[in-house]
Amino acid sequence: MLTLAVEDTGIVAITASDRLTEADYERFVPEFERIAAAHGPVHLLIELRDFHGWDAAGLWQELRFDMSHQHDMDRVAIIGDKAWQDWGTRLSKPFFKAEVRYFDPGQETEARIWLAAP
Repeated sequence: MLTLAVEDTGIVAITASDRLTEADYERFVPEFERIAAAHGPVHLLIELRDFHGWDAAGLWQELRFDMSHQHDMDRVAIIGDKAWQDWGTRLSKPFFKAEVRYFDPGQETEARIWLAAP
């Protein structure tokens, strides 16, 4: 499941949980596009909560989303609690124009400070 909200600070907060599917992206992408069009390149705070990855169609949608919306993201902070999530963040950096950083769950404040920095 993917949820998103624009916070008062301008940060776009996304929560990813369970196993993501194509249907999750069909709901998520139009909302993200509306927000990005209204706010320009956004700062994303992505929280991976009880996240179990993607099914095959969901992974394809994730890759399509990342490639087609690179210019809609300025900074991306990913908060997760598993070593593979940190590893995945590091592996994906070359494919993003946005600056991407991984944070552990206890570092949410640091993630928000980093996102808000000029």
